[in-house]
Amino acid sequence: MKYLSVLPSASRAVLALVASFFMHLLATPAQAQNLQDEWWTPGFAARVKLAPCDGNAQEKAEGRLCGLILWAWDDTPTGASDKRPLVGQRIISGMKPDKSPADKTAVYSGNIYNPEDGQTYKATMRLKSANTLLVEGCVLFICREQVWRRQDTLRTPPVAVLP
Repeated sequence: MKYLSVLPSASRAVLALVASFFMHLLATPAQAQNLQDEWWTPGFAARVKLAPCDGNAQEKAEGRLCGLILWAWDDTPTGASDKRPLVGQRIISGMKPDKSPADKTAVYSGNIYNPEDGQTYKATMRLKSANTLLVEGCVLFICREQVWRRQDTLRTPPVAVLP
């Protein structure tokens, strides 16, 4: 500490800035545990944004997450029960963590909507790694799971943006 006092104040400010930058880098793995991001479904079929629910005050207070389809490979798939366009639909609703969201083992429980059959199912989500999310929907004792991948502009296909 004695050495810092002999540095000019501008040098100390630069040193503090550099130190805060490196502290931010150290914090990144903990932030990677956050589910609030954009996720690709299997086969890059759709991109879903997980964010705090914009519904009632109770959902917001409990930190529940909802998922909205931002992009879909086929916006109106043939054979789907729900004929509405997929983009803009909420498919994840009311996901509440069973423990602190900062805990990487937290399991979120809520509902998932399946546009293929038009039904809503009980569902859970949990991080398998910093960039993979296990999503599981169940009816009675029959469950189906998918692994979603975190949106990464360097590693995922570009998506055309409509004007």
